[in-house]
Amino acid sequence: MRPLTLLAAFVAVCLSASAMAQEPTKVADKRDGPYLGVQPGMKDMAPGKGDVKSKGAIRFVTWVGFQMAGQGGRVFIQSTEPPEYAIVPGEPDEVVLELQNSRLHSSNDGRPLDTGWFPTAVRSVDATRLKGNKVQVRIKLREIVGYDLRQEGNYLFLDFRPPTAPIEPPKLATPDAPAE
Repeated sequence: MRPLTLLAAFVAVCLSASAMAQEPTKVADKRDGPYLGVQPGMKDMAPGKGDVKSKGAIRFVTWVGFQMAGQGGRVFIQSTEPPEYAIVPGEPDEVVLELQNSRLHSSNDGRPLDTGWFPTAVRSVDATRLKGNKVQVRIKLREIVGYDLRQEGNYLFLDFRPPTAPIEPPKLATPDAPAE
């Protein structure tokens, strides 16, 4: 009878470990807590970024963000020191910035931002590391609109004008039709 009890205990432990391993996915899917990212002027440091410093002449891009500021939207870039940047040619419906002597602090800092659900001019933001210590930030727009670019300390801010055309959110995928 003892081996059967041990077997039952082993199965129970395995099942509970399996359930615990799946629990973080369920919690992450239903996250409803506070926003933990950077909010310029309110919360200037994301978790785990407090001790990030430049290495020699190389700055680290520590956050690429989006805010519902005004009707056009705002894209901001935070780095460890005031960034050196250039606006470079891109498609007509995008703004492309290259930050010299810069790297993304982590791969997470380069995750694309899909802002198409917000009623602003900004459709998406994508940051990538280029060869030669450069970071490129590509901002896709719903339509060509003007913007104001300013640098404040370790931030670059791009404030976009509102789009002139009515804004329609992206369409959700259905069994009959793929998403936009």
